[in-house]
Amino acid sequence: GHRIRAAKSAGLNAIQSYVSWNLHEPRRGEFNFQDTLDIVSFIKTVQSEDMALILRVGPYICGGQDFGGLPGWLLSVPDMQVRTTHLEFMRAVNEWLEVLLGKIESYLYNNGGPVIMIQIENEYGAFGCDRNYMTQLYDLFYKRLGDEVVYFTLDGPGDYTCGSLNTTQVLTTIDYLDDNDKSLHTEEYFSSLREFQPHGPLVNTEYYTGWLDQWGNKHDVRDASTLSKGLRKVLSLNASVALFVWHGGSNYGAGGAYSTTTSYNYDAPMSEAGDIKLDKYWAIRNVLEEFYPGNILPVPLPVRKLSGKTLKMRGVGELRSAVRRENLLLYNQHPLKMEEMGLYDTMVAYQHTLHSPIHNVQLSVQGVHDR
Repeated sequence: GHRIRAAKSAGLNAIQSYVSWNLHEPRRGEFNFQDTLDIVSFIKTVQSEDMALILRVGPYICGGQDFGGLPGWLLSVPDMQVRTTHLEFMRAVNEWLEVLLGKIESYLYNNGGPVIMIQIENEYGAFGCDRNYMTQLYDLFYKRLGDEVVYFTLDGPGDYTCGSLNTTQVLTTIDYLDDNDKSLHTEEYFSSLREFQPHGPLVNTEYYTGWLDQWGNKHDVRDASTLSKGLRKVLSLNASVALFVWHGGSNYGAGGAYSTTTSYNYDAPMSEAGDIKLDKYWAIRNVLEEFYPGNILPVPLPVRKLSGKTLKMRGVGELRSAVRRENLLLYNQHPLKMEEMGLYDTMVAYQHTLHSPIHNVQLSVQGVHDR
């Protein structure tokens, strides 16, 4: 609740969150809604803080997560084509949404809960342009929830011609990187969106407070003045905005995309550890106070830290020794994909022994990629 209260004290009135299919259904038909994955408890916590809730359900949710939040076991299905009308993909999506939406339904705003909006897919216009796929997804949501909630899509400027449904039933929203050289384009982006969508609110669903870090690169930062300048511009157009992100947290294990660090700090107004970055916090709070005056909430105190203890690390072995363990070895004539081995969130070391001398030969490995 601390992070939610901090957001509220800055003047925000809603929490926006992804729902990661791969975490909730790590094996097909095996669902996990316990502990940190207890979505009902999370929804109740948001409501207890008197905040609205926007859920980004997908099923594809974000390029910053492993496989976009899709479960790896999908790729063990022969000829699987994700984010399409492929029969097996849509069957798996339907099974997932039946379980998830059954838990969410009671907490929609019209049912007395905090959930006001649900996102369908994510930035699909940058991936494909199949209106049948998006329509089928919408139908799955509508079949369970009807018109009791606001559905929306999200795409970059221009991509919504393919990524949205362009109907009065589904709101089209945008995102864009609003740095110093692009803040002047804010009005242009929303003007184009209004031409495409004549009615309904203008929304920036991802107003970037920073950016994700990638292995091998410097820590990405965004100064508070740039943040406040862009935020003020969006609000001056009477548009709605969601900060992406207020708090990023951590990518555990292989949860992040292949190049994304385990820290999802994002240079956000609230750090990975839950501490407020005062320059960005006050930049946001002061701008929101200009448009929505009367905020008298106190700044939350820092979270308690572990102190006075020494944590000792001990070695448990070398990675190479684990590779040589017989019970972890799998022999096959040809290399197998991870998913063909029933592995979805780990690493695989491939080894081949050459039985005769080979000279002046170039090794070519084709089709290698990360999901």
